[in-house]
Amino acid sequence: MSASVTDLLAANPLFGELASSELAALASAAEKHEFGRDVTIFAMQQPADGLYVLVSGRVKVCVSTSGGKEIILATLGPGQFVGEMALLDNEPRSASVVTQLPTTAYRIRRAEFERLLEAYPAIARKLLRELSLRLRRANAQMESLVTLDVIGRLARFFIDLARQHGQMLGNGWVAVRRPTHQDIAASVGTSRETVTRLITELETRGLVVNEGKMSYLREEALVEEGL
Repeated sequence: MSASVTDLLAANPLFGELASSELAALASAAEKHEFGRDVTIFAMQQPADGLYVLVSGRVKVCVSTSGGKEIILATLGPGQFVGEMALLDNEPRSASVVTQLPTTAYRIRRAEFERLLEAYPAIARKLLRELSLRLRRANAQMESLVTLDVIGRLARFFIDLARQHGQMLGNGWVAVRRPTHQDIAASVGTSRETVTRLITELETRGLVVNEGKMSYLREEALVEEGL
């Protein structure tokens, strides 16, 4: 049996403390959207219309340089939300959000979100904690760009991917749906060709196994290797 909208929102850490009546009201106001792969949910500089709560799939948060090069800032999946920054500062979208996998999300419009923030300070506190966590991840990503070589950044990318979106299989292996080599390159600051070559190197060393669209990772081994 599929979960109701109310159950899906109640399972999200941002809304878990709402009263049943508030959850029901929020569920009735939430708008379900289903997106295919490689679909832009919203684009950088667009006006903000709401917050999106992800219930399935995976999205990338990305920006483009003046030369047209894409840089991926983060990937987000089920149980997370996106689009909150522009609602908080009343500025246009600071980044684009594009699906990496078919994705289902519920949109909560600006007026409803602002009402919840005023009525429930706990939501604002949880929102701040999540923003702090994302800032720490962004800082770690910037540090890796400066201090690690390309294969180190690639290994760090796979470690983070496993921790955020992976499924534990036992014996130290984690399964995760692999992004395209182009998306990986945009995350670690290199070319697609270099990513392809270095993934082969990681496979040769027994740290990563690729089968179809899935990657199987030995997270602890990647960490122990000092990558």
